Amino acid sequence: PAPRLAVIPTDYLGISIIGNGIYERREIELLKAIFQARNLQSTTFLDIGGNIGNHSISLAGSFAEVIAFEPNPPIASLFKTNLLLSGAGNVRLHEVGLGQEDAELRFSLLQAGNDGSGSFASGKGDVVLPVRQGDRYLAQHEPEIANGTKRIGFVKCDVEGFEADVFAGLRETFARHRPILTFESNHKPDGEKAWAELRTAGYDTLSCLRETGDDGSRLLQEMKRLVLGYSCWAEKIGSIPERRCNLIASFGPLEATA
Repeated sequence: PAPRLAVIPTDYLGISIIGNGIYERREIELLKAIFQARNLQSTTFLDIGGNIGNHSISLAGSFAEVIAFEPNPPIASLFKTNLLLSGAGNVRLHEVGLGQEDAELRFSLLQAGNDGSGSFASGKGDVVLPVRQGDRYLAQHEPEIANGTKRIGFVKCDVEGFEADVFAGLRETFARHRPILTFESNHKPDGEKAWAELRTAGYDTLSCLRETGDDGSRLLQEMKRLVLGYSCWAEKIGSIPERRCNLIASFGPLEATA
C-alpha cells in the first residue's frame, strides 16, 4: 500500500500523489529491485532534496535508515508532517541544503505550481537558506556515516541544477561508501557538470531510467502504453542525453535493470 502523505493539492507533486498514491511509482519499484539485488537493506539512504518525503518514506522499508536534507522551511514542515502520518520511524530530516562550501545562499522557486522545485542554482530569490559542505556536515552531525560504522548504499539527489555543487562537497563520502546514486538532468550542461564531479569520485557507469513511450510525444507515449503496457527500466548510456532524464550513477553495472 502507498504511504499516507499530506500534499499541496494544487502542486505538481501533490496532484501526482493524489492520482497515483506515490510520485514516480514505477521508478521506485525498479529501484527497490536494484536495492534487493545488491542486498542494501542494512545500509543508509541519503535523500538530498527530500521535498515532502515521497522517496524517503516510500523507500524507508528498503534500508536500515534514511537521512534526508530539505532546506525549504514550508516543504520541510510538510516532510515532518508526513513522517508522523506514515509512521516511518527510521527516517530523520536535516533542514539544510548541501553544497561544496558552507554558505547562506539565495533560494528561488523555479516553476509556478511546483512548490518543491526551488533551487540555489540561480543565485536569485528573496529567501536566504543555509547550505553546508557535505563531507564536513556528515562528519559533524552523522559521525557513524563519516567514520564508516554505517554504510551509505543509495543517494538520491534532486536539487534542480545544483547537483554538481552537492557532489563536489561529498567527494570523500562517495569515494569511501561507493553508493548507487540517482540524479536529475533537466539541462544537458548541468547534467554534464554533475557527471564530471561523480567521475572524479570514481563513478564509472551511467544509466538512464526509461519508461515506455518516453522517446515520443505525449500522445504517442500514451498510445504505446495502451498497446505495449507500461514498464520502466535502466538503460546504460555513454554520456548525458539531450532530453530530460533521471539518471543512475554506479560503480560497475547495475543488477535487476528490468
